[in-house]
Amino acid sequence: MRSPLLPLGLLLFPLLAACRNEPPPVPAAPTTAQEQDRQELMRQPGPDWKPGSAKRKLDILLIIDKSRVRKGEPFGYRLEMQNTGREPIAFKEPAPSFTKDGSLCGAGGFKVLVTPPGGKEYVLPCAPKAEAGLKPSTAAAAAPESDLELTLRPGEYLLTRAPSRANRFRPLLTTTQFDTVGVYRLKAVYDPAGSFSAASNSVTLEVVP
Repeated sequence: MRSPLLPLGLLLFPLLAACRNEPPPVPAAPTTAQEQDRQELMRQPGPDWKPGSAKRKLDILLIIDKSRVRKGEPFGYRLEMQNTGREPIAFKEPAPSFTKDGSLCGAGGFKVLVTPPGGKEYVLPCAPKAEAGLKPSTAAAAAPESDLELTLRPGEYLLTRAPSRANRFRPLLTTTQFDTVGVYRLKAVYDPAGSFSAASNSVTLEVVP
């Protein structure tokens, strides 16, 4: 009668397979617009992150790529938004979306406030891309404008879409010309209808001759 023992190679195969450094599984490609937006625009918090005491709170960080420009010199900006509260925050931006397309003409609740040298604070007027004087090298990625609809869970970050991987700063689409010498102050505000509001830090931009 033959022994029921399996050959040694067959016994060792599962063990050897478990010991190999198998590459991590490749994540499935996003199949919906929401999944694509989450993959492109959202980031996860660090392992030690903990929510604050507020139920709903959005921290907004406004960053510009230059603190001093000459009259007529362009500058770029980006926003980093984090849900630091205990409840999810739903973003609904009809096209054109500010987060995705940089448009201040949409109804998503975003606006940029500016205080000119020696003047009073006002809301920057919007400008369609075609009227913003953008050059191909600085224009946003040529993606079709679409709605943004996603939920930002506690701790998650939402980033404004960048023109390219090498440049996260995008132009400010407005008809306002920063051509008065002096110091401007800029601030981003998220104030959707029927919801809460949040404001970013204030940044300064000095315009010189």
